[in-house]
Amino acid sequence: MNILLVDNTPLYRDIVQQALGRYRGINLVFAASVEAALKQAATLDFQFYILSWQLSDGGGVELARQLRESGQAPVEPIVLLTASPSAELAQEAMLAGVTELFRKQDVDELITFMRHFLEVHQPMRCRVLYVEDARDQREYLDTQLRDWGMIVDAYSSADEAWLAFQQNEYDLVLCDICLGGHMTGARLINRIRRLAMPRGGTSILAVTAFDNPARRIELFHLGIDDYVLKPISPPELRARLHNLLSRKRATERSQHLLEATALGVTVIDEQGLIQSMDANASGMFVWPEVHDGGMPLARLIEDRDGVAIADQLLRQLLDVGHLNKLRLTVRCGDGKTLPIELSSLEIEAANGARQFALLTRDISKELELAAYLTQAKEAAERAGRMKAEFLANMSHEIRTPLNAIIGMAHILKRHGLSAEQADRVDKIDSAGQHLLGIISDVLDLSKIEAGKLGLESIPVSIGSIASNVASMVYERAAAKGVRLHVESEPLPKHLMGDPTRLTQALLNYVSNAVKFTEQGMISLRTRIEHETEDGMTVRFEVGDTGIGIEKAQLEHIFDAFQQADSSTTRKFGGTGLGLAITRQLAQLMGGEAGVASVLGQGSTFWFTARLKRGQGLGSLLENTQPGGAERVLMQRYQGARLLVVEDDFINREVALELLADFGFSIDVAEDGLAAIAQAGQKDYDLILMDMQMPNMDGLEATRHLRTLPTCLEVPIIAMTANAFSEDRLRCFDAGMNDFVTKPIKPGEFYETILRWLSLGKFQPA
Repeated sequence: MNILLVDNTPLYRDIVQQALGRYRGINLVFAASVEAALKQAATLDFQFYILSWQLSDGGGVELARQLRESGQAPVEPIVLLTASPSAELAQEAMLAGVTELFRKQDVDELITFMRHFLEVHQPMRCRVLYVEDARDQREYLDTQLRDWGMIVDAYSSADEAWLAFQQNEYDLVLCDICLGGHMTGARLINRIRRLAMPRGGTSILAVTAFDNPARRIELFHLGIDDYVLKPISPPELRARLHNLLSRKRATERSQHLLEATALGVTVIDEQGLIQSMDANASGMFVWPEVHDGGMPLARLIEDRDGVAIADQLLRQLLDVGHLNKLRLTVRCGDGKTLPIELSSLEIEAANGARQFALLTRDISKELELAAYLTQAKEAAERAGRMKAEFLANMSHEIRTPLNAIIGMAHILKRHGLSAEQADRVDKIDSAGQHLLGIISDVLDLSKIEAGKLGLESIPVSIGSIASNVASMVYERAAAKGVRLHVESEPLPKHLMGDPTRLTQALLNYVSNAVKFTEQGMISLRTRIEHETEDGMTVRFEVGDTGIGIEKAQLEHIFDAFQQADSSTTRKFGGTGLGLAITRQLAQLMGGEAGVASVLGQGSTFWFTARLKRGQGLGSLLENTQPGGAERVLMQRYQGARLLVVEDDFINREVALELLADFGFSIDVAEDGLAAIAQAGQKDYDLILMDMQMPNMDGLEATRHLRTLPTCLEVPIIAMTANAFSEDRLRCFDAGMNDFVTKPIKPGEFYETILRWLSLGKFQPA
C-alpha cells in the first residue's frame, strides 16, 4: 500500500512513519510541496493521501481538489492536517474532496482512522473459487486476485466449478451470474446454499451486469452475501471481498473461542426437535449426526423420578426464553450417561420459527474432583480427629503421672528437708516442669494448626505482664551473671486481650534469651506501635547479647521444630516449638513476629499484638497476691465439706495432701458411681471431679449429680489431665463449673477453690 504524506516538517514525517511501522507492506512516500506531490502522484499509484493545510507553494485544500479533478485520486481517502480546524475550513475541504480533517497533533486519531484502510490493503490470505466465462475478464481478475494475496481456482463454467467446490475448501466464491453451458451461475449458487453447514454457508460475491432493484432482490433470494457490478472496479471489488472475508474470519474466531471453551452447541426448534449439533456437542454426546427432520430432545435428556425433564425444559424455554446453568444428566449415543451443565439463548431462524441454542458443558470431571475433594476433606477431618484424640490421650497419660511427680515434690517441700534433700526435690520438680512445658507446647501447636486455639478478651496490664515474665526468669539470669532490664512505655489503662497468651509468647522469647546469653544483658521492652480510636498495636521486644544467629538461618527460625542448627539443640536443648508458637500466637492476636540478629553479637526478637480498649475495668486487673488464697482458706473456710473423686491412688494422695492444711472435711470417691452414692447421702460445699475413671467417668457422674436436689447448686470443678479446649467445653456442657488441669499448680488450685467456695452456700467464718 502506497501512502503519500505531503508536509514540510521532518519531525512530523518521522512521527507518522514510526506510527505506521507495525503494518506490513506500507510504502510511505514524502513530498514537501504541492509541486512535488503532483509529480509523485503522476508516477506512482497511491491508496491514501495525507496533506498538510499549509505548504510552501500552496495549500492542502487546493492540492486535494487537483488530485480529485485530475483523476489521480478519484476514490482514495484524502486526509487534511491543520493546527486549528474550523467549520469554514471543514466546508471548504469537503467541497474539494477531502475525506476527513485532523488536528496535526492528533497522530493517534489519524492512525486509528487509517487502520481500516490499512487492513483492507493488507494481503488477503484465503482461497477463492472464481467462475467467469469471459476469458479476458477471467484472466485479468485472476491476476488481480493473486496480487492481493489470494489462492485462486478460476473456471470458465459452473459445472467445473461445482466439482471443484465439492472437492476443496474455499473461503469465498466469486461467481458471474450469467454463464454459458449446462449450469448457470444462479444455479451454482443455489446448489451451494442447499449443502449442510458449514460448507453451505460459504460467502458468495455475485458478479452481474444488470443493476435494477428486482435483479438485486432476486440475487439476495438466491443466497448471495454481496454483489459487484460489471465493469468491475478493482478498488470496489477489493473492498467488498475484504468485507466478506473479515466477517468470515470474525465468525471463525468466535467458533474457535467456543471450541476452546469446550462448550457444545445443540440447536433445537420450538417442538423440541434437535436440528443440529456442533463438533463439541457431537463428541460430548457421542451422536455422529442428526438426520433431517430432527431428533427429539427427550432421547438425549433423561427423565428424573418419572418426570419428563426434556418437556419441562422446553416449556421453560418457550415461556422465559432462556436457561441458566442447569445441571442435568443426559443419555449419550453409546448408552452411557453424562452429567452436564446447560444454558441457552434464543436464535432467529430463517423460517420465522423459534429456535434455541443449548450450550452444554461436560461436568463429569468437575463432579469427580468435587467428590474426591469431599473424600479428601473427610479423610483429613478423620485424621485430624484421630490426631486430636491421640494427643488428648497421650496428654492424659503423661500428665497423670506428672501430676504425681510435681505434686509430691511440692508436698515434700512443705516438710522439713535437709539442704541436700531440698536440692534433689527441686531437681525433680524442675525436670517435671520441663517435661510439662514440652507437652504444653506440642498441644498448643496442634491446637493452633487445627484452628481451635481460642483467645480471651479480658482486662490486661502490659506492665504487669512484663514484670511477671521478668520475675519468672530472674533467678536463672542472675545465676549466669546476666543483667535483666525492663523498659515499659506508659500505656493506657483498660486494655483488653489475652494475658495468658501474651505472657506465654513473651516468656518464650525471654527464656530463649536467658538460655543463649552467657554474659551481658537482656532487655525486655514494650511500646505502642500504632494507635486508633478503638485500640492499639503493642510491640514487645526482647534483646540480648547472646550468641546471635547466622543470616542464612533467620528465614526459617520461626518454623516448627527449627533451631539455628543441630549443634544448638545438642548444646542448649529445646524442641524448637517456642518461636513457632509465638509467631502464630502473634498472628492470632492481629500482629506479627520477627527477629534481627548478628552472629556473635546478639539478637532482638519482637512480636506485636492488637489490643482493644475497655472501659472502667481497672479493678478487675488486681490479682490475688501469692499465698493469699491459702491464707483466706485457712482463716475462713475451715469445716467446708469437699468430695474428691479420683481413681488414681497417687493423684488422690496428692490432692488430699494439698488440701490437708485447711481444716476441710473431705470424703473420697474412687469413681463416678461412688460419687453419686456419697452425694446422695451428704451435702457437700464443693466437689472435685476427675474426668476419666472406670465404671462411670466424671462427665456422666456430673450429669447424674445435677439431677439430685442436694447437688443442683453445688460447685463441681473438673480436675483432669485432659487439657484440650474441647475437654473444657465437655465439662461445662455436663454441668461442671470450672476446670483445673493436671499437673495441678497449687496457687491456681487454691484460687479456684476459694472462688467457688465464696460463691457457694458455705458461710465463711
